[in-house]
Amino acid sequence: MGGFLAGRSRLSTVLTCMVWCLVAIASVAWTRHGGSSAMIWPANAILVTSALCVRNFDWRLFPPLLLVLSTMVNLGDHRPWITSVGFASANLTEILLAVFLTRRFSPTSGFFEHPGWAFRFAVMTSVAVLCSAAIAGEALYFSEGRDWLGGAMAWMMAHLPGLLITVPVLLALNPYDTKGDADHEAPSPVVAGGLMALVAGAAIMVYGQSHYPFQFLLLPPLLLATYHLYAKGAALAVAIIAMIGSYFIFTDIGPVMPFHGPDSLRIYIFQLDLATIFFCALPLGAVLTQRDQKAALAERRLRDFRHLADRVGDVLFRVDAFGRWSYLNPASEQLFGVPVEYRLGQHMLESIIPEDRVALSRALAELVSGSREDLRQVVSICRRDGTIRHVEILAHRLDEDLGYGGLIRDVTDQMTQDEQNRQIAEANEHAANTDELTGLPNRRAFFQALHACLAEDAAKIAVAIFDLDHFKLVNDRYGHPIGDVVLRRVASTVLAAVRDGDMVARIGGEEFAVLIIDQNPEHAIGLARRLVRAVSADSIAIPSGPILHVTISMGIASHQPGEDHATLIERADQALYAAKHGGRNRLMIADAAVAAQSAEGA
Repeated sequence: MGGFLAGRSRLSTVLTCMVWCLVAIASVAWTRHGGSSAMIWPANAILVTSALCVRNFDWRLFPPLLLVLSTMVNLGDHRPWITSVGFASANLTEILLAVFLTRRFSPTSGFFEHPGWAFRFAVMTSVAVLCSAAIAGEALYFSEGRDWLGGAMAWMMAHLPGLLITVPVLLALNPYDTKGDADHEAPSPVVAGGLMALVAGAAIMVYGQSHYPFQFLLLPPLLLATYHLYAKGAALAVAIIAMIGSYFIFTDIGPVMPFHGPDSLRIYIFQLDLATIFFCALPLGAVLTQRDQKAALAERRLRDFRHLADRVGDVLFRVDAFGRWSYLNPASEQLFGVPVEYRLGQHMLESIIPEDRVALSRALAELVSGSREDLRQVVSICRRDGTIRHVEILAHRLDEDLGYGGLIRDVTDQMTQDEQNRQIAEANEHAANTDELTGLPNRRAFFQALHACLAEDAAKIAVAIFDLDHFKLVNDRYGHPIGDVVLRRVASTVLAAVRDGDMVARIGGEEFAVLIIDQNPEHAIGLARRLVRAVSADSIAIPSGPILHVTISMGIASHQPGEDHATLIERADQALYAAKHGGRNRLMIADAAVAAQSAEGA
């Protein structure tokens, strides 16, 4: 496979060089003047274009083959060996430099897609021709004794227009370069043929007479062809003008004939005309190509956006500066329950339930005025069938006077699920903090409340701990169900006697605790005594049994500055044990000083 590709590369290079040879012979035979160089030299443009466009161009075979062919063409023109070799070296230098500089500073990817391409190409080509002209002038000077500057100028005047005109024409007409063709719709063959006929007619009118300088008449049809056919139209039009103009120039007819001077001067003027009009048309073709490429890119992006918008599940919207829907994607039909066409033009707030309109209207006014850049708000909408849906609106402000746009997401199911999760979490939290038998807070909830009070650095906190006297006898005599009845009754009695801000909790089997808040120690002790008396005075009716009377033993401790919860509980617990050992059915106070004051007051 590699040998086959290498063979094709060599064959392609040889054929290109042979075409160069034929064009070079024709240029020398038809345009040579005064024993000097040819007046028109498009041959090098063929090799430059081929080297730029052909991927398998054989760079190892090309230089020696070109040197041989170029030397043979000049020897056939009866030039000395030194001149022939010098001209061959100049041709090779010109082609290599033109290809290298064009690739380096005016890349061939995307010919004519940028207005600056023609200018950069002209500069790079001029540099290459200047270098080759210097070599050719040296060859003429040393071999034939001609003036170096005159020889270099003659070379440059022949080669520069040849490259400036022929290379862009060949690049534009390259059949393998289809880049950008899909970005615009090509005119019909009839229109293209008519444009080229118009160019040909203008060229015949300009170059078919020798009295009036009508070259400016070539620009309108050339620009018209460029406008419709882009760079290819400009290249084809210039090629037609070049062929028609060349025919009349070589038959001594044309607007350049009145110029006094040698034939070379008229030909140089003709080539300058071609280069000028061509490089006027090329930037227009580039601008038109860029315009169509950007338009095609914008159309593709819009098509992609609509493709995605039509399939996204959330509502994409845009609202104008007056608050009316200007765009809605198909998902809005499922959310609002009406077709998109029905909603467009209506005010956005018409879909919102009255309770949410004021807040949303205020937020949207801030968004439009620029007070805020975006908005995120949950509101409720009323669908056509009367059902209510909860939606989240995410909106962003657009450019001035263009309103705002964004996304609407149906969060009804999410909010329902969130509410269910919240209720479940609350139920679990309540269960985790509640005693199942009495309905009072349990030990965990009591200590959480105590920690919270201590963290707030509350100055007036007291903890009372009590348990039922001889409760084991109740269970043993009447059974645990009756014991549960007794526990519930004691819990309700104590709960009814405390204030709303105080907390009664069951922290053990028959052990309870009371958290007394915002009461000075004397008042807290008074409350604890009332609790002891209330329980002992209560009568508990047992189903199918006697009426029971139970008592409680209680210890109370007031919080001291700097005291932690463990110490406070321990002092209250010690006071409880003291009450038990002191005969039960009584209150013992952990703070001796307070206890003494209380005793004196009693």
